[in-house]
Amino acid sequence: MGSYDGAEVCEMVGLYLLNKLSDLINKDHRGLYRDDGLAVVIDADGPKMDKLKKDIISILKDEGLSITIDTNLKETDFLDVSFNITSKIYRPYRKPGNDPLYINAKSNHPKSILKSIPDMINKRLNETSCNEQQFDNAKGQYEAALKSSGFKSNLSFQNSQQTKRKRSRKVIWFNPPYNVNVKTNIGKMFLKLVKKHFIKDHKYFKIFNTNTLKLSYSCTASMGNIITGHNAKVLRSKFVPDQRPCNCQNKANCPLNGDCLAKSIIYKAEVCHENTTETYYGQCEGEFKLRYNNHTKSFRHSKYRNETELSKLIWKLKDEGKEYHLRWSVASRATPRKSGSKVCDLCLTEKVIIVRAEPKGLLNKRTELISKCRHRNKFMLSSL
Repeated sequence: MGSYDGAEVCEMVGLYLLNKLSDLINKDHRGLYRDDGLAVVIDADGPKMDKLKKDIISILKDEGLSITIDTNLKETDFLDVSFNITSKIYRPYRKPGNDPLYINAKSNHPKSILKSIPDMINKRLNETSCNEQQFDNAKGQYEAALKSSGFKSNLSFQNSQQTKRKRSRKVIWFNPPYNVNVKTNIGKMFLKLVKKHFIKDHKYFKIFNTNTLKLSYSCTASMGNIITGHNAKVLRSKFVPDQRPCNCQNKANCPLNGDCLAKSIIYKAEVCHENTTETYYGQCEGEFKLRYNNHTKSFRHSKYRNETELSKLIWKLKDEGKEYHLRWSVASRATPRKSGSKVCDLCLTEKVIIVRAEPKGLLNKRTELISKCRHRNKFMLSSL
């Protein structure tokens, strides 16, 4: 609990347990959210319910878990909703003494977040109320909590109408940290700079324009996060183990001039042929030598010729019988992505270098600028 993948682990365990219960309860009549479950059993008398209860307890006990089960209920509370099977009425529910509490309207949060809080509460109350009467009975404590937090909003019942799902365009989001002490309108200035520097004739206009770029403020890091980050940086710089820069037997043939074991770098490959130089930029989070070996593999074997833009060029020159010279160098160094981080310094550095590079003779594609970070995947449970 509280870990970066805590919610994912909980979901995976829950799905596993629901699958184990498939032979006992119809899959359409059972559900689970975190550690709260709900199931509907139709036409079952007392003895059948007792046997079902014992079977469920036995299955979870085999997995090292314990469970408390209440049966023969006609009305039950599940999360923030109360269901009555007999009257078919559902209404909002809160545990006794658990009064709602919200952030203050004058807190140091983006205005968009503060503005959306009453709307989100109103929407949730509408979803958990079967009619206007149930909504009015429950809204009092929520309005009081909003008022005590400085919000001026009256909650109202609205009939939900299904809207047709619209396909959204690909959008790049800019998330600057928000601080109430900053008086400059960062969003307005940012979009103004986009219009100024990416005019219609610009090569990157299709990617960077006011239709594809949106802005949404993020909350400023808490003091605890700032201190933790600072401590981690200091400790990392003190206890970095010594590492050989190169392990080539013949140092003169090292592809990176004696630094082939470098990690978290943006490398530059220059292909010189017929008085022409074409450039390719790439990145590697691990050792460069491993990435270099993958490149040379694609140069030797024809089935890998379309693996990168660099390998495509090398095979094109080979097919035409032209001589070429390949030169490697370090374009920049960056910090690898950490678990829970919102940004990847390695990917961002590579994109900045590609944007600033001279377009003539550049092998990298324009689509690389909007590609997602692939280093995040290794922190997901799906990759384990």
